[in-house]
Amino acid sequence: KTEGYSGADMKELCVEAALGPCREIRDIKNIDASNVRPILLKDFENALKVIRPSVSQKDIGKYEEWNRTYGSFGT
Repeated sequence: KTEGYSGADMKELCVEAALGPCREIRDIKNIDASNVRPILLKDFENALKVIRPSVSQKDIGKYEEWNRTYGSFGT
């Protein structure tokens, strides 16, 4: 589900997912951290609807071509 996501995209995805439980808090000033629910798979699924990949297939092709020509990693 995260094909085409860069490292920065993955970071943003995790931040967005981590905000899921926080968004459900009604009284942010008076809540104890132990009362905040854990981050769940549904938070990541919701984050995937908001955070989109920033790397296009065309970009990936360019990096693969560069790696075939100059790189040291196998493809």
